Amino acid sequence: MSDVLATKLLVVMAATPTPLPTSNGGVCPQAPPGMQSWADQVLAWVKWGVLAILAISFFVSVGMLIWGRVTHHPKGARLGFDGLMMCLVGAIIYVVGYVIISSITGSGC
Repeated sequence: MSDVLATKLLVVMAATPTPLPTSNGGVCPQAPPGMQSWADQVLAWVKWGVLAILAISFFVSVGMLIWGRVTHHPKGARLGFDGLMMCLVGAIIYVVGYVIISSITGSGC
């Protein structure tokens, strides 16, 4: 009985599934005419704005952490540490978000 079951299992495992089509139908994402330069400018402004906000919040968080440690104020040190963690998460989202947007809009097929 176990030989029959093993044989059937091998037959099932050896069967290869039909591959999925990899083509997207030849449709590439493309900005409307005259829109690409404006979209690039807005994306550049957003990238620089988010980078500036991350840098400012990083230095404010470090200052808050130092102030909390020097004055022995545990709430201040905790807020500084929490701010640093938010900056770290924000930086990760900044990098990953740009990659996601670039992969959606693409650069041609």
